[in-house]
Amino acid sequence: MLIGFVLLVSACGHDACEALPVSEHIFPTRIACEQMAARVHQRRPNVVLLCGEVYR
Repeated sequence: MLIGFVLLVSACGHDACEALPVSEHIFPTRIACEQMAARVHQRRPNVVLLCGEVYR
């Protein structure tokens, strides 16, 4: 069961490696997660952020 989305940061850019959570906050929708990623990009434009699904 999908419960939301978490914001992840990729330590090696777009290469294949594990992404790490930015925080423990779970966003209710992908759009809310992407909006937070856009806000982070304003301060850190070179960081690679992803929104990952969280299941119960």
